[in-house]
Amino acid sequence: MDFTLTRRGQRWTWMAGIVLVLAAPFLLFPGGWRTLALLALPLIFLGNRLATGRFFRRTPYDVAIALLLFMVLVSLYATYDITVSLPKISGVLLGITAMYTLVGFAHTQRRFHWTVLALLAAIAAFTALILLGTRWGGKVPVLKELGARLPLIIQGLPGAEAGFHPNEVGGALTWLIFLPPMIAVGLWSLRHSAYTAIAGLVLWGMTAIMLLALLLTQSRSAWIGTAAGVGVLLFLAGRWSRVLLLLGLIAVVVILVIVGPQQLTHIFDTREDPNLGTVANINLKGRVEIWSRALYGLQDFPFTGMGMGTFRHVVHILYPLFLVSPDQDIGHAHNELLQAGLDLGLPGLIAFMAVQILGITLAYKTFHAAASPLIRWTAAGGLAGLIAHDVYGITDAVALGAKPGLFFWLLLGLIAAGWALASPISNRHSPAPQPEA
Repeated sequence: MDFTLTRRGQRWTWMAGIVLVLAAPFLLFPGGWRTLALLALPLIFLGNRLATGRFFRRTPYDVAIALLLFMVLVSLYATYDITVSLPKISGVLLGITAMYTLVGFAHTQRRFHWTVLALLAAIAAFTALILLGTRWGGKVPVLKELGARLPLIIQGLPGAEAGFHPNEVGGALTWLIFLPPMIAVGLWSLRHSAYTAIAGLVLWGMTAIMLLALLLTQSRSAWIGTAAGVGVLLFLAGRWSRVLLLLGLIAVVVILVIVGPQQLTHIFDTREDPNLGTVANINLKGRVEIWSRALYGLQDFPFTGMGMGTFRHVVHILYPLFLVSPDQDIGHAHNELLQAGLDLGLPGLIAFMAVQILGITLAYKTFHAAASPLIRWTAAGGLAGLIAHDVYGITDAVALGAKPGLFFWLLLGLIAAGWALASPISNRHSPAPQPEA
């Protein structure tokens, strides 16, 4: 398959990225005249067709994404209020466009390196944003006191008027926290120099800051997910690390047996700070009740879903909760797969699961097939992030179309771009790339 672009096509891939970056703030906060920014998305695909001869570069995700988009269209029929669903729909469309724009741009090793650099800059900006705009959790006194020392400067954003919710921040960090250290490993493996040493120090420093933010969220789901991601990296690293992983799993099992299930469930029974607002005071019992109501919703709306983002409003009317006040906004179903099914029905849930399984499979294959250490270890970071977030998504959720979910699609795009460069079939049929503009 020939992925070589003409000079005009190469220029357009830069321009498409610029257009997307300019439109993104309006699409993350749609409403009123800002909704017109949705017109930029089809223009990007039309520009791709005119400049490169195709609307988008093909990926293994295409069929699953086509089904997902079809179910987003169906959800417009199901939703009781388009204004409620619009932010989530806009987020999905933005994320998918961002993924294909990234894949179209990163079609050479050099451009892949530029893409990695741009994504790291976005992660750094996101980390700074959450440090200044998160209302940190209050379960652990020491961490609560430490979080209180950070200024809460960024407030009043739509959907996060009182600051970002720590559980959602923790979920977003599970996607991202493994990328900087794995990219540092890839750079050092690629070339030993003063430059890579300095870059490595910066990346490990970024990782430390992100780890601090993860601790301050006090999101138990995110902590457990991150531990699972570390286990993935230990499995990939080699024989001795797998022995260490096995010993760690044995230790966990022993602790589970000694402590007992009642004490373990108590970990999730601790209530959160009531000042957190949205999704506060949802302990394990509350989550179980919400899951039961989500299953009722799936039974009632199996093929269409009830519309994106509507469960948080509909649940109190159709499926009243006893452990959660009707005045409490539960945010989502506290399980990512259940939430996807409620948003888009069972077909949408299948498509969402297929996209995730494909991303994990591509990342694993890329890790073993890539000749470039940077691509190889970037794929390892992506694999760990996807699995860590899937574990987090068992008891919490960053719903489809939520603002931090943009990083999910960018991560999928980075994995697909790395896989295309590492794939023997792709490399065998691709002629030498022309000079870039």
